[in-house]
Amino acid sequence: MKKLTAAVLFVCFIAVQAWAEDPAQEAISSLSTAQTLIKQGNTAKAIEEINFALSKLNEVTASGMLKFIPDAPKGFTLDSKTSQGMGDGAMMVGNAGAEGNYSGENESSVKITIATGGITGKLGSLASFGAMFGGGAAMGSGSKSVRIKGFTGTLQFDTEGKSGTLTLQVGPKTSVTIEGSNVDSENVLKTFAELMDLNGLSTAL
Repeated sequence: MKKLTAAVLFVCFIAVQAWAEDPAQEAISSLSTAQTLIKQGNTAKAIEEINFALSKLNEVTASGMLKFIPDAPKGFTLDSKTSQGMGDGAMMVGNAGAEGNYSGENESSVKITIATGGITGKLGSLASFGAMFGGGAAMGSGSKSVRIKGFTGTLQFDTEGKSGTLTLQVGPKTSVTIEGSNVDSENVLKTFAELMDLNGLSTAL
């Protein structure tokens, strides 16, 4: 009987630990604590709890972005994909990022970065606007505007250096950046972009 009780307590402990480590539940808990603190008149501590909740919500957003990192196309391998909620505080809510790293033949590599919120998420929009307004010249030699699945972007590719960057704006504060090194052509970057669910990403964020 004692062994059974110990086993039940252990399972309950594991369940509580898992609940506590869930960013969404941590956010809910912090917001509940903040509500109590506000009623008590402790606004400084309440703000601290709210900021913590916002940082956890950023983590939830970042984790959800991982599903938009695509599987590797032929000739490449998906080595890793990670996500991170960035910053805390009301001005930083929604700041999150996800990254996928790929490797291919002849030491080629591609990195996909999805960013939302703040200036990072707006960079794609700024780059696209600059290329469109300046006919590509404003963004430097070899830069041009492109359309991928209905989304406007900017593509820069150095043929001699076999490297380039494709940036797409998929929402007011959400951008996708695809960087390639030792890749055969700009089409490699476009291929990765085509594999992404850009419409789904735009809707989700």
